[in-house]
Amino acid sequence: GSTPLDALAEWAPSSSFARLLIELSAAVPVLDVRDLVFEVMNRTRYLEVLSSTLEASEAARAVANVSRLAELIAEFCEVSPDRSLEAYMRHLDLVLLSQEDERPAEVEGLGDAIHVMTIHQAKGLEFDAVFVPGLVEGRLPQSGRSPRFELPPAVLEPLVRGREDVAAEERRLLYVAMTRAKRYLYLTRAAHYEGGRRWRDSRFLEEVRAAGSRVVLLTDVAAMPAPPPPALPASGEGDWPLALSFSSITAYRDCPRQYWYRHVQRLPAEQSAEAVQGVIMHETLRRAGEARRNGADVSSAMLRSIHREVWTATAFPDARRAATFERNGAAQLEAYRKSGGLDGLPAHLEQPFTVTVDGWVLTGVVDRIDRTHDAWRIIDYKTGRHISRGRRDLQVALYALGASEALKLEPVELEIAYLASGESVRVDHTSSLLAEATRQGSEVAAGVRSGRFEARPDRRRCRLCPYRLVCAEAL
Repeated sequence: GSTPLDALAEWAPSSSFARLLIELSAAVPVLDVRDLVFEVMNRTRYLEVLSSTLEASEAARAVANVSRLAELIAEFCEVSPDRSLEAYMRHLDLVLLSQEDERPAEVEGLGDAIHVMTIHQAKGLEFDAVFVPGLVEGRLPQSGRSPRFELPPAVLEPLVRGREDVAAEERRLLYVAMTRAKRYLYLTRAAHYEGGRRWRDSRFLEEVRAAGSRVVLLTDVAAMPAPPPPALPASGEGDWPLALSFSSITAYRDCPRQYWYRHVQRLPAEQSAEAVQGVIMHETLRRAGEARRNGADVSSAMLRSIHREVWTATAFPDARRAATFERNGAAQLEAYRKSGGLDGLPAHLEQPFTVTVDGWVLTGVVDRIDRTHDAWRIIDYKTGRHISRGRRDLQVALYALGASEALKLEPVELEIAYLASGESVRVDHTSSLLAEATRQGSEVAAGVRSGRFEARPDRRRCRLCPYRLVCAEAL
């Protein structure tokens, strides 16, 4: 049968690139890895793309590193009887497991540039000035996990010795970093990194001070105040379209500065394990809903298979907790199925809506809509904790507004399915809720249009905010 790549080859926008991938894939069993890399570089014009899309110094560094990779591949082929791509990838896996860093390629003409590298990569090199950041307990040296229960001395002694060995190894690493400096050495630390706590100085800093063989100048550098976000030009109502969703409205009401970072500056935020779990659960339920809409009964085996397929296709950000998240997700899905959550026939799945409200645009996506005997039931899946009543009422009203105005569905009711606890909460919307939701949305729209993005620091909210490190007012 045809593959997804074959389908892309038949689609005009991706046809040429997909056909190139098909041709290169066919060359894998024929060419050794040296010739294959050359063919890839030649056919894709990868180096030309780098030179035309990157700033000159970055392009030069990238090209030098690609050339160094080609040299390493050639060295592998000189000693390996198996020169296939598969053999080289096995070799590369072993190199990565060894945690031995390859030194970045040297670039001619960039001698005065700033070099950013790991301590391992710096071995054997020297620089006029060296900066070593992160000299706090928990980073250098890294902190080991403390035991959750008392251990007998005979068992505890090797563990303590093991932690001491780790600290000694990191002390040697710091020595390597420090001795890379020919004239100036800067050891730096900050009081705050991620989280709200104050980080303690590394024990190594005190050891450096106590050594006494060199003059140590200790300087506390005051944080530079971040400039306030520039106000957007005020404009009359309706002069420019402003799209708001339930999440963006609640983000602004919680902290306008966070809204500014996320929705105006569009700063990317790293997805947490919990957020990715939510994506996986929603996609699993969407596929199960599609099967149900097509007349199939969603069995335990089918749901488990769908979940496994989605999980495998999704990059999870926390390998250490991945197995636990997968197991918990599968159990929550099965509990939802057993409770009858997948018995209904969905009329709509992942249904988007857009509606103009009081001069601004309300957008959203409804997870699922079922037709009951007397109403349209909007079902929203929640993978986290129960939301507050105020947030719940706002979401109920906004979704009801979107369903009635954009999707022309009347009457509607909302069901919030909390997958973690197994509870489902049904909420009726009223005219007063609709009026309050419209008022809140219009209030946010007015604030955004007038450029009001003040910070509202709160210890718990700041601790969870992905932009806390760039916000001068974060607690």
